[in-house]
Amino acid sequence: MKCNRWAWVAAIAAVTVVLSEAVPAAAAVSGAPPVKGQLPLLITNAGQGPGAKMARLLVQRTGVITDFDYNAEPREADLRKRPYKTLMVVLGSTAKGLGASGITIDQEIERLNAVIAEARKLKMQIVVVLLEGKTRRGKPGGADERSIDAVAPFGSSLVVKKDGNEDGRFDAIARKTGAPLTFIDDAVDFSEVVKLMYGK
Repeated sequence: MKCNRWAWVAAIAAVTVVLSEAVPAAAAVSGAPPVKGQLPLLITNAGQGPGAKMARLLVQRTGVITDFDYNAEPREADLRKRPYKTLMVVLGSTAKGLGASGITIDQEIERLNAVIAEARKLKMQIVVVLLEGKTRRGKPGGADERSIDAVAPFGSSLVVKKDGNEDGRFDAIARKTGAPLTFIDDAVDFSEVVKLMYGK
C-alpha cells in the first residue's frame, strides 16, 4: 500500500511538470512588440545546437502556423525551393551538434554567411532567436558568439531569452541595426511570441 501511495505521488508530480511546461501560467514577453510574421516560414539554426528543434516544437504547439518547414542545414538553393517569406534562425552551438553534422564551426559559419546573404537577396524577413539564453552564450571567438556574429546583425527582428542579454550585447545590436528586440523570460514563452507574430 505504501508503495502504491508513493507511485501515485510520483505520477501526479510528473503530470504537474508536463502541464507546467506545456501551458505556462503567464507567458512573459517584454521589450519591443514582435514583428508580424510572414509565410511560408523556414526554421533553422545557427551553430547546430538544439534550439531550432525546440523552436519547431513550440511553433507546432501554438497551432497558429501550418505553412512552415524545418531544415537544420539549409543551403542557398534550399531557400529557393519554396517562396519562403520568413527565415527563423535559432542561435546556439554545441560540439555534439557540429560533430553529428560532420562539420567544424568554421564550415558552419561559412554556410551561415552564404545562407544569410541569399536570404537578404531574396528579401526574406530574418527572425533571429536566442531561445536558450545564457546557456548559448560564450567567450569572444567561441562557437556561440561566432554564430551570433554571423546572423544577428542581419536580423529583421531579434527575440532573446532575457538572461542571454546580461552583457547588453543584443541591446547594442538592436541599437545599431534598428531591429526590434523582444525579450522572453523563459524558452516556453516563445510560444506567445509566435502567437503575437502569426495570430489573427
